Amino acid sequence: MNDDNWIHLMDEWFKNHFLDPLTSVLDEAEFRIDVYETEKEYIVEAFLPNCRAGDIHISVEKNLLIIKAFLQDSISSEKKRRTIDFPIAITQNPIHAVYTNQILEIFIQKEKQQNYLQSSSVPIQNL
Repeated sequence: MNDDNWIHLMDEWFKNHFLDPLTSVLDEAEFRIDVYETEKEYIVEAFLPNCRAGDIHISVEKNLLIIKAFLQDSISSEKKRRTIDFPIAITQNPIHAVYTNQILEIFIQKEKQQNYLQSSSVPIQNL
């Protein structure tokens, strides 16, 4: 895939993600996520109130990043899930996650690493 085509795919993906009305509905029904792009990585932030790091699971399947969380408060407890569909496969991109102050940050390096395969489960560092 040439650079121009890849950049076009990413631009379209970001436009669709942020202009999709379903994104806002899922932010309310499940949990809020934001996706950012820097020069070297994609950053996914998820707001997970009333959740412990041990109750969060992140997995990767081809071009999908899946976040599952068990949210609980004094009244109820619920299993929640969000799936982020990237326009490219991310299984060769190093991924790490940090959970602090009710915010989960997932960092996905843009540069693929040869002979690297992201395990299906992403460990979470709890600060």
